Amino acid sequence: MQTRYSNPCSETKGPEMFYGYCHNSRRMRMMDYPDYVSNLQQGYSNMYQNPSSGLQQMVDMATSSGTATETKHKHHGCGCHEENDCSCNCCIRCADTVQYAYCGETRKIAITFDNDSRRERQVNVQVGGFLTDSGQQLPWKASITDTQFTLPPCGEKTVMITVSIDCGQSNPDGSTNPNNPTGVAVANRVGTSIDSCKVGYLKVQADGCLIRPLVVAVAVLPDHCGAHKVGCLCGCC
Repeated sequence: MQTRYSNPCSETKGPEMFYGYCHNSRRMRMMDYPDYVSNLQQGYSNMYQNPSSGLQQMVDMATSSGTATETKHKHHGCGCHEENDCSCNCCIRCADTVQYAYCGETRKIAITFDNDSRRERQVNVQVGGFLTDSGQQLPWKASITDTQFTLPPCGEKTVMITVSIDCGQSNPDGSTNPNNPTGVAVANRVGTSIDSCKVGYLKVQADGCLIRPLVVAVAVLPDHCGAHKVGCLCGCC
């Protein structure tokens, strides 16, 4: 007895909630659950019976998926915005821990020092200034809750590093920001955004515990990165 799911790529009356590869049309499309499972089983069957055919289907799938993505980007809404945004990509090098933040935020980074020996340790902690990967100074401020403490045998101590992200009104060399030549602080400009991700590196030296400095990376993102987008549904403008 033939069922309405006998043709894996036929139109069905069930809700099409799954996006998958259709072996009949050789393209990606929306499917209901039975249709999706049937095509998935067909793909595994083809892969075992004829590996070269299965490889070709994977190529077709990638090509179809890429074309669909490209079309979506071209015809999304009115076409007013670029979908591919590299400004949110952060290049982070040689860091022990990473914290993401936005301009104007204050972030707290917890670091736990663990004494895995049976001897008491006296620890002195120092934090430097933030530098870029090329060594340029950044106007971000860092402070630590405890600079000196004693670690008991097999004990631990957690300290908090507080980082204030100032993307602000003046440059590290003291010159004024060209967007605010007067230098007068304006309340709603304290957390001025940046055009692309900026990464600063902070070295934490812990004499009596660490052999080398601990490198903390703070990656500051532009305001639009990770933002929840809401369409105004005003039609093409």
